[in-house]
This record gives sequence, C-alpha cells and structure tokens, in this order.
Amino acid sequence: MNVTVRRRRTALLALGALAASGCGIAAAAASQATAPPPGFEASFDYDRSAPLAPTAALQAQTDLVRIEKVTFRGADGSRVPALLALPKRAAAPFPCLVEGHALTSSKDEVFAEKAEAYATRGVAIFALDARYHGERKAGIGPLRAAARLDTLHRLFRLTVIDMRRGLDYLAERGICDPSRLGYEGRSMGGFMGSMLIGADTRIKAAVLLVSGADWRTYFSKSYALLGGPLRGRALDDAVRKMASLDPKYWIARASGRPVFMAAGRRDDLTPLASALALHRAARQPKQALVYDGGHDLEEPYGTRVSRASAAFLKRYLRIRPG
Repeated sequence: MNVTVRRRRTALLALGALAASGCGIAAAAASQATAPPPGFEASFDYDRSAPLAPTAALQAQTDLVRIEKVTFRGADGSRVPALLALPKRAAAPFPCLVEGHALTSSKDEVFAEKAEAYATRGVAIFALDARYHGERKAGIGPLRAAARLDTLHRLFRLTVIDMRRGLDYLAERGICDPSRLGYEGRSMGGFMGSMLIGADTRIKAAVLLVSGADWRTYFSKSYALLGGPLRGRALDDAVRKMASLDPKYWIARASGRPVFMAAGRRDDLTPLASALALHRAARQPKQALVYDGGHDLEEPYGTRVSRASAAFLKRYLRIRPG
C-alpha cells in the first residue's frame, strides 16, 4: 500500500469515526430530549397527613340521585369546591367515576350532563372545579390562566393534587368500591386524567377523550394554550417549564391499569399528532379510537365514542351501559 493510499484510508477511517461519534452524540441528545426530567415523579406529591377539614351539604336531589356540595382543603390549603352525586337506589360502596372537565367548563356543567344518567346505573360521580375555573376564578379565569406559562403550570399541577385530595375524601367516607374507582375526562380533563392515573394507583381505569401528550408537538400545533401555535424560544420555554407534567411520562406509569382514548382526525384544539403521542405512550391494556370528526365529538362520532367508552367501563369497572 503506497503512502497516498494509506493517507486516504487513514482520513476515511477518521471521518468514519467522527461521523459515528456525531451520530452517537445526536442519538444521546435525542434520547436525553425525550427522557423525563429528573425527579418528575414528585410533581404531584403532597402531605397526606394534612387535614382535609371537609364540609358537605345537600344541594339537590331527585328520585334517583342525591347531589352534595363538598369542600375540602386542597394542595396549598385553599378550599376546593366539588360536587358528589350519590345514587339513591343503590348502597355504598359504589362504583365511582372522578370527572375532569374541559378548559372554560366547570364541575356544574359536568353534573348537569352526567349526574342523573350515572345514578340510574348505580354509579357515584365526583367532580371539582379546576384551578381558575368555576368557583375558583379568583380574578384570573380560565382563559387568562391558560395564556400564561406560570399559571398554566399551576392549573395542571395543583388541580391534579386537588384531585388526589378528593380521592382521600372519598376514601374517608367509604363511598367508593376501591376496585371500581375510575376516571373520565375530556380535553383538559383528559390531560389531567393522564397525570392522575400515573400519579395515583387508586384510579383503576380511565377514559380520556380528545386529549394528548408531548408538549412540544402540542404547543407547536394547537392554538388552545399560551396563544399558540408556538415557535422558537417561546416553544422551548413552554416545553421546559411543563416537561415534568407531560402526559406521555405519566400515562406510561399507569401500566397494567386500562385506559380508553378517543381522538378526532380533524381536531384543531388537540391535534391528532399530539393525541397519537398519548396513544403510543400508554401501556397495555389500552384501547384507542380515532374518528373522522373534530374536538366537539359531533355526531355521528359522539355516539360511537360514547358506546365504545361505555363498553370499556363495563369491561373494566363493571359499570353497566346506560
């Protein structure tokens, strides 16, 4: 081998090593970028010994259901307003569903739609106002809270802790059958449900509708939060701030507990790419339904999703369809 050939071979080997090293660095960077931030598991921790100091009072009742207005101390000591619907033709402990409402909605809207329908099936439901919603607007309100990064982070983190405190309250009263305690949430409520089922093993199954994961994908494609879609530094800042709450990390922690997810191909609030990121991150057993409609579950897609989720709840929580 002459000197020229040896030099060329040496140069090629060096280039090959540099390329391999570069690929390794890129792969490591990509892996680091998608890995959960250190200590994220503590995001929804709270002091289980802190007193709930609950109150409960009759708000309304029919032949089928008793609805109580409940309050208890939340994540930061503030009072959490909630509603509890108890079937009158069944006895505790009931199968129970914790309900998560959408952005700009409230516990009251959830109950107007669901309380009596679930009572006919012997199911107790429990819903609280998310931070900055319903009775908790506190001069900010949902849209202003969703437009600012610091309040958006508080909205998700503290509401999920409040939900965990709500589970403590239900357990104190012995209302729910622990083996039949589930979660049902739509849009923002579904995002929170991903976090809750990952943080709290008391939730045995969850229905998550028109919800997603992967903040980078979501914030870059949706206009629902932070004045998006975001680009550049604004996107990087949002992803960094919200990283520990990304549903893709939390839903993966629910392995072994069933999850039903539904997403619309034409959803402009929870883009399909974000919904599919949630579907991929969920572990078995899971069921994902993708329909051709949008975020509002308009017909005929609403009926299709309702029937599929009812079949899921029947299978995993033994809740009979309505």
